[in-house]
Amino acid sequence: MNNRKTYVSLITVIYAAVIIVTVFSFFGLGFSESLLRFVISLAAVLFAESVVYGYSIFWQRVTVRISQTSPVMISGAFITVSYVVAVLVSAIVFDWLLEIPPLWYAALQLLIVVVGAASLAATGLYGWNAGAQEKKARESTRGLRQHQQALAEICIMARSWKHSENKQLVELIDSLEEKFKYSDPVSNSSLFATEDMLNQQISLLHDHVELLLAVNEPRADWEVETKELVDSIAATLQRRNRELLVLK
Repeated sequence: MNNRKTYVSLITVIYAAVIIVTVFSFFGLGFSESLLRFVISLAAVLFAESVVYGYSIFWQRVTVRISQTSPVMISGAFITVSYVVAVLVSAIVFDWLLEIPPLWYAALQLLIVVVGAASLAATGLYGWNAGAQEKKARESTRGLRQHQQALAEICIMARSWKHSENKQLVELIDSLEEKFKYSDPVSNSSLFATEDMLNQQISLLHDHVELLLAVNEPRADWEVETKELVDSIAATLQRRNRELLVLK
């Protein structure tokens, strides 16, 4: 947090220094033949520098929350730099060299602003849409991942069972994990009831295995009960996959 504040303060100091240098440079070079064109150039350059400052602060705030810089952020930085270059080149060429009429020059600078803003907006919209799609994809696969994580935990518990029939229990859980591994990872909101049933059944299996670990000697029919639970989960999983197939 302190590092972020330090970076923001440093960027702000640099921005203020650049603004001062820009103003003094413009007045040091003297007024062009058209005062209006001079004002437009100065305003355009100052605005471009402000855009760079704003994007730098935005970059600092966004990148501190993510481990890897996104292509959208890099594209935005490229557009920002291109905009600044376009403003500077247009000021040199159309104000100081060609000295085009002020109204035309104002229209040109306005066009550069509009194109830059539209490009940034399009990039931001694309990034937002890509982020929304990515989030939707994560949400759609979250259900199956949760089931698999719960089964993995159950499998670890089964392997820790200190009993001569440990192998049979592990094989039953492993066979169920294999079925989940080859199931459709993408779920659908209309399958809420089926997904919820799977959650309940896996929770029952978890409690069942936990009970096996707690008792010194399991009941004689423990394997039958376990197989029934595993088969019921497998049947619900098969039903889930069939329902998904119908929806596609």
